[in-house]
Parts: sequence; C-alpha cells; structure tokens
Amino acid sequence: MKRLRITVGNKSYDVTVEDLSETEAYPVPTRPVPAQPSDAAPPAAIARQTPTKAQPPAGSGAVTSPMAGAIRSILVKPGDAVERGQGMVILEAMKMENQITAPVAGTVKSVDVAEGDSVAEGQTLVVLE
Repeated sequence: MKRLRITVGNKSYDVTVEDLSETEAYPVPTRPVPAQPSDAAPPAAIARQTPTKAQPPAGSGAVTSPMAGAIRSILVKPGDAVERGQGMVILEAMKMENQITAPVAGTVKSVDVAEGDSVAEGQTLVVLE
C-alpha cells in the first residue's frame, strides 16, 4: 500500500493505493465452483409465461404501439383519409406524450383503442387500408 497526495484544481486529496503489479490483479479460482440448484422455473416454463407481442399480419395496415402506455386522445375516426406522417393517436408513456403517426397514406379502417385505454407494446391502435 502506498499513500499518495493528489491535487485536482486547487483541492488536494490524500489517498491510499494498492500496488497490484506484484500480485495477480484478478485471482483465478483453483477449481470450478459447482452450480447451485435453484427454485426458478425451467426455461420452457418461463417461455410459456412470458406474454408475446401481438404482431399484426404482414401487409395488414395495422399501426401498432411502439411502447406500453395510455391513450390520451384519438385524432382520427373510421373513414378518415390520412396522409403519411399525419398524427392519429396521442400515447402517453413515461410522463411524455408521443404522437403516433400514419406510416403511409390511406383510409382509417378501424380504431381499435379508446381514450384512457392502457396499451402494451405491439398492440394494434389503428388499422389503415
């Protein structure tokens, strides 16, 4: 062990430093440590319990939630024509309002959420045709 004084700016600090150059920095265990059995569920059971994201079929025109949150307002209704980039839903997540926009121009076929609904990541919000 060495005692050193280090000065940063106008402030001095007295520190104690261990010299690792003469010893092994990270000792290697001499024999492997056996794994301990746990009460955790096997991976297959965990996979069955984990909810999967509801993915819309390819080409369905479904606009999904990019994150979990709460629907604060709905800006379109079925039958409305929307342009690419037009706001359709306001989603609140982590105290921030996020505007969910139309990825392509089209007509709103259905709105699958209501104001105040809680949604999961990947959940369908609006379907375009």
